[in-house]
Order: sequence, then C-alpha cells, then structure tokens
Amino acid sequence: MIVGKPYLISEITKCTPTVTSFKFKAEDGTSIDFVPGMFAMVEYRNEGTGERISRAFSIANAPPSSTLEFLISLIHGKFTSKLDTAKVNDRYYISAPYGQFKFDVNNKDKLLFLAGGTGIAPFMSMIKHIEGIKAETNCKVIYSVKFPDEIIQKEELERFKQDLDIETIVTVTRPKEGDGWTGEKGHVDATMIQKYVPDFKDRVSYICGPPAFVKALKAALVGLGVDEKEIKAEMWGE
Repeated sequence: MIVGKPYLISEITKCTPTVTSFKFKAEDGTSIDFVPGMFAMVEYRNEGTGERISRAFSIANAPPSSTLEFLISLIHGKFTSKLDTAKVNDRYYISAPYGQFKFDVNNKDKLLFLAGGTGIAPFMSMIKHIEGIKAETNCKVIYSVKFPDEIIQKEELERFKQDLDIETIVTVTRPKEGDGWTGEKGHVDATMIQKYVPDFKDRVSYICGPPAFVKALKAALVGLGVDEKEIKAEMWGE
C-alpha cells in the first residue's frame, strides 16, 4: 500500500487534445528533493467507499519543490478517469521519489534526449534543472509524436531553444494531408540520430517512452557503436 502525503491539485492545464498537465502542491507546504528523471506514485482515495487507485508518473518540474507537475495522457482508465473530472483543490496522496532514471548533470557536458509521447516529462524536469543551476550543458532533443497537435508544452520547448540553446527536433509519425506539418516525419531511428546529432558518440543518451520506442532506440544506439554504459533508459506501459 502506498503511504503518501496529501497534495492538493493547484493547477490543471490542457497541453494537447489527449494530454493534461496537473500540478499538485503539498498540503503542508513542504518541499521534497529528487533527482530529475525520477517518478512519483500518485494515489486517488475515496474516503466514502475505501477505493484506492495509484499510478506512477514521471515528475516534470525541477527539484526541489513543494509542487509536483505531471504530464498525463487521459486515456479514460481506472485512474485517469478520476483525473479527467478532477478539479483544483481536489486531494490526492503522493509518495516520491522513485526510480533509477536519474540525471547527473555533472556526468558529461554533452547529452542526447530521445523522447516518445509523454516520455518528454522527465526531460522537462532535466532541462528545467539545467536552467535552474545555470549548467553549461550542450543538449540535443529528438521528440517523437503521432500527430502535430500532440507536441506537449510546445511553447516551453521553443523557449528552451531561445534561452538555453537546447534544440528539439520533433518528428511526426502519422502525418496527415492538410495538417500543415513541414518538419521531420517518421519514427526515430539510427539514420535520424546521425542526421541531427552527428556527435552522438560523444554524448550520454537518455531514452524515455513506450517499450517499443525505448527498445528500438537502445538497439539503434548500440548498433551505431555507442557503449551501453552511456545509455540510460526508462520505459512505461508494461
């Protein structure tokens, strides 16, 4: 059973047609520290029926903080259906931090982030941490989404490019005629990595997304001669 602290929803922002940002603030106002890339267990409780449902979500904001942000795809499952009707000041219980997908900004000054869908969440935490500590980090991001309107926090990604010189290459895997998309298309693969990040062997690579995405890109990097010790991966959906 999850033993979490009470948090109140402080902000709900629709990011895309399917993904919503939820910010939770600790009810007692205290902050928690964590390493960017880690996740939290979020629990819904119905005190009347005794129902409890918990799910794991990557933390999308920088540490330390009394507020935790999650980028959640509302797929109408048992847990997300509760969030779909949630309101500001609703109480949830959060236990954190967990996970081994930890970001060490001092490990190497050149990084490659490979994100699929809501797998962008831990990278938002990492980049905001880079910004917060004013690290001189050279970072490249390749971000895969199905459709152009599924780019999560697009304005924030554009700000990172402007303020931090962190470029995000977005590729759309299911482009449609008339959708106005003129950027990269197709799944991230070895060819795309070589095209946009020719110095990939000089970087520590982080991968986050659904299992097939993570497994394919880890194999692609190894096939390109990257040492497995220079690859960190986190997958969700299994």
